[in-house]
Amino acid sequence: MSDVKVFDYFKYLLSPVILATQAYGLWLGGDYAWLGLAMLVGVLCLDAFLDRDYSMRDQHYVRIYDTICAVTVLATFANIFFYAWLVGHDHFTTTSSEIGAFLTTLFVGFVIGAPPVHELFHREEIVLRWLGRIGQCLVYDPWREITHVVTHHMRVATPDDPDYARRGDTVYGHFVRTFPRQWAEAYHLEKMMWTKRGRKWYDPRNAWVYKALVLVVFTGILFALGGFKGALLAVLSLLFGPRMLLEVFNYVNHYGLISATPGRFEKHHTWNHITPLTRILALEITNHAGHHEDSYKPFYKLEPDPTGPVQPPFLLCVILAFVPPLFFMMIKPLLKEWDETRATEPEREIARRENARAGWHELNEPTAINVAVRA
Repeated sequence: MSDVKVFDYFKYLLSPVILATQAYGLWLGGDYAWLGLAMLVGVLCLDAFLDRDYSMRDQHYVRIYDTICAVTVLATFANIFFYAWLVGHDHFTTTSSEIGAFLTTLFVGFVIGAPPVHELFHREEIVLRWLGRIGQCLVYDPWREITHVVTHHMRVATPDDPDYARRGDTVYGHFVRTFPRQWAEAYHLEKMMWTKRGRKWYDPRNAWVYKALVLVVFTGILFALGGFKGALLAVLSLLFGPRMLLEVFNYVNHYGLISATPGRFEKHHTWNHITPLTRILALEITNHAGHHEDSYKPFYKLEPDPTGPVQPPFLLCVILAFVPPLFFMMIKPLLKEWDETRATEPEREIARRENARAGWHELNEPTAINVAVRA
């Protein structure tokens, strides 16, 4: 027992604590509706000043991690239902409380609710994977798993990945491209399955059909609890929060990186955010190289890569993404360093073409250090 790192397990209770704080603030109403968001932002701001954490997690009692993960998904469901009910009963009587409740539900839903859903639909255990699939209602897209698990993990860092942002892309252009491509790819993959099995598109055994039914039931519960207004605001909080911001996450975490070997992932093919509190809240998904090496490996078994490419604090990257000139100022030096020190020669050649296409010719100019080395 002496070698058990008990605190490793308690760390992940931070997410349920933030969800409980959100629910308490919503219940109190008034300006307390901002309470959950204030706590979340405070934690992320503190995280920005902490050193990177490359430690491995204790694995003596891994079911504790799984239990916390499952509880977080269930608590996120409870919070969105609670929010819809409060809205439907005119609980938020001021403009400030209405905005605070909406934004809190939106951002907490993304930072706290989405990671365990992603974690669980990658699992091989039936019950946990089922909960993850049902949990996709919390991003209001029960089909999101289809392209993510298949296409994204096979084609990461290539233009064939619908989640990928090429050099020069803004996050707004990324939205316009990624959503239609995801939907088209999901339809294509599902059609292959039902055609192969000789089924009609509406056969209830097809995955997309029961996923649609699950979403209808979920929306019906929101409507039953909160009426039209409660259901509408709850759905909008999910669409503009977890659903849209997930694509900001993809935009940031894979931006501009290049693979010359599609289907064979290398650790330098994704950015990482290794600060301690971000690792905890995101259930290690920001320890991204480990996840892409083996997408079925539970979050507590992921091994951080101390030599992998990293970005500034996650919260800063997400904020900068919405201001393209500032995001480009941040990402260009990182990409230049990646091209010169991490990319393979075939990847370096692709990067040169990508830089030229984006108009980022300065990235193709070698640094003084590299010029001296080559000389």
